[in-house]
Amino acid sequence: MAPEVIRSEPYDEKCDVFSFGIILNELLTGNYPYIETDYGPSKIALQVGEGKIRPALPEHEDNIEDLIQLIQLSWDEDPEYRPSFGTITRGLTMIYDRFINAP
Repeated sequence: MAPEVIRSEPYDEKCDVFSFGIILNELLTGNYPYIETDYGPSKIALQVGEGKIRPALPEHEDNIEDLIQLIQLSWDEDPEYRPSFGTITRGLTMIYDRFINAP
């Protein structure tokens, strides 16, 4: 859940972008979000709402830097800095094309 939703602030489709970034990271790492903490759901929500926590990213690997950057942009604290789904789609397409065309 996006920080602005947790804080009961007005929100728009950028909260879905936040959630997409969380899910994309979950798919990439194979881990549930925040599994690296021993926090319960309430503490996690509080920490997310205050902008103090994000899920652990995969170990830094050269071949997925662009994907990691896209994930980080998607869960930015400020919804205005999160990309649109159109931008995400273009970014994922470029990443996909690069992997398909890699030697």
